[in-house]
Amino acid sequence: MKVSIIVFVLAVLIGFGMYFTVIKENKGKIASRQKEYKELEAKLSKTRAVVNRKKEAARKLKIVSAKWNQAKKMLPTEASISSLLATLTKRSARNEVKIKHLKPIGKTSKEKYDEIRIDMEVEGGYHNLGGFMADLNNMERIVNVTNLTLSPGKSQESGEEDFIINATFNLLTYLTKGGKVEG
Repeated sequence: MKVSIIVFVLAVLIGFGMYFTVIKENKGKIASRQKEYKELEAKLSKTRAVVNRKKEAARKLKIVSAKWNQAKKMLPTEASISSLLATLTKRSARNEVKIKHLKPIGKTSKEKYDEIRIDMEVEGGYHNLGGFMADLNNMERIVNVTNLTLSPGKSQESGEEDFIINATFNLLTYLTKGGKVEG
């Protein structure tokens, strides 16, 4: 019995010794590691949020870039008058509208852009003129029709009013402030 009491006391002493030397020391390490883990987890959470914002920002940048490229076509930095006149000629032919007068007037500087005015006179049927005006409206670059005057026209074959309409107007197109005009 004495031996079992001695063994029991020794086991208790060894247990206390291990607790104060190994377990207590490891408890401090465990607490330190848990604190470090929580800090790293918080950093990881912040990093994931940044990555998600970066993906969203990249998506938005792609959309804005596409809109910017479209806007550059609508308000170019250079204007080729000969190219614009060729486009007008094609669109008039497509709509069976005859261009009677077409004269580029020049460039006028505004506060944030430059404006190019072209005086035009065309003739054609009512629906043809409507189609031509709609075609002008659907151009990639911005164009505005101003000072539109409509009057009855005469057919060149019979010399009589034959549902022909004359349209006289100013066509305004725009380019970036300080842009250059060619041709």
